Amino acid sequence: MMTTTTTTAKVTSKVTLNELNAILGDISITKGMANFATVEQLTEPKLTKKDRVTKEPFLGQIHKLSIVSIILNTEYEKVVTNQLKREDKETSEYKKGVNTMPIEKCDNNNFFGYYYGKGVLEYKPNQGQTPQTAYYLNGKIIDKNLLPDVLPTTNKATNQGTDKEVFWRKLYTKNIVSITLNGVKYEVIK
Repeated sequence: MMTTTTTTAKVTSKVTLNELNAILGDISITKGMANFATVEQLTEPKLTKKDRVTKEPFLGQIHKLSIVSIILNTEYEKVVTNQLKREDKETSEYKKGVNTMPIEKCDNNNFFGYYYGKGVLEYKPNQGQTPQTAYYLNGKIIDKNLLPDVLPTTNKATNQGTDKEVFWRKLYTKNIVSITLNGVKYEVIK
């Protein structure tokens, strides 16, 4: 059983996906002022067609349920350059890459926008909190170590120039189960 432990809610509100997108877009936060939240997300990782070990085709379905403490309204480049300064490195070590998912940001904050008409939440995972995760194979919970070798591999960012990698995520709001923000837990009804 996974429970939210990082951000507490005084109120719970059930919302549709469209209502959540409107709420996230309407939240006004001063530029550069970080805001903490907790997001519960259910994603379907992009899988390989065959198991890397057995070479058998994989026809199943895997979902990952995560509860993640997040930091909203930060700027990726600023976080990377600040990390370089903490490591006594030159900011020129950072080699800006190509943004493969440019988000059309809302006017009120720096963490919500749209990508080809779909709502997207952009955040930095709070590295001071360990995410809680659970995996499901064809709808049944399973230990990650028992899954076929079809999950995506993780790659370290090579352009940051930092010793400690800065993690950054973009999450389609359609994958949000709930988000606790500013004392309110928004549960998405499907």
